[in-house]
Amino acid sequence: MKPKLILFDVNETLLNLKPLARRINILLSNEQAFEIWFSKLLHYSLVETVSGNHEDFSNIAKATFEMTAAKFKKVIPEDEIIAVLALISKLPQHPDSTGALKRLKNKGFQLVALTNGNLDVAKEQLAFAELDHFFDRIFSVNEASAFKPSSKPYEFVLNEMKTQAAESLLVAAHGWDITGAQRAGLQTAFIAREGKFKYPLAEKPTYDCRDLNVLVERLT
Repeated sequence: MKPKLILFDVNETLLNLKPLARRINILLSNEQAFEIWFSKLLHYSLVETVSGNHEDFSNIAKATFEMTAAKFKKVIPEDEIIAVLALISKLPQHPDSTGALKRLKNKGFQLVALTNGNLDVAKEQLAFAELDHFFDRIFSVNEASAFKPSSKPYEFVLNEMKTQAAESLLVAAHGWDITGAQRAGLQTAFIAREGKFKYPLAEKPTYDCRDLNVLVERLT
């Protein structure tokens, strides 16, 4: 079944995090610093959800950055942490993002964005990358008070868009996001961005694509 609604993850799927990664690695003097911080960010966002709490992603980002800095025995002033993390709003799009979104929009698909970040940041990101106008709506998991890959954010979007899970498709470059959407009943499309891999214990995604252009070809 071809989907009617396509949900796009934002960071790494549509936007390139490398400028932020380079800055964090320089600031913490380690080439693995960004990967360690980002893993902690995802880990502790899930701690909030699993323990029945919810906190803004930006606050978790700052807290886990402080933890990562401590790991590398660095003391970074708060204003410098805030400044480096603000780069999340100034990320470039991946080269295939505009073309793919434009083609899907022209083919009549309903497009929304769904991010773990807060709504203001998501809107600023997509506006900076000149992608915001492709979306019928931009969603933050804050509206569901739970982080992906909990089923709650996906279900919230489907309810708001009045669409069934089986006729919806989640597009992401993260195995954990794909797994969450699969288990919530959505179709899924894994985009194999550099360094990103599927979760071997999950079912295969509906579409397994090297980039967004391949996905468009398969959908149209």
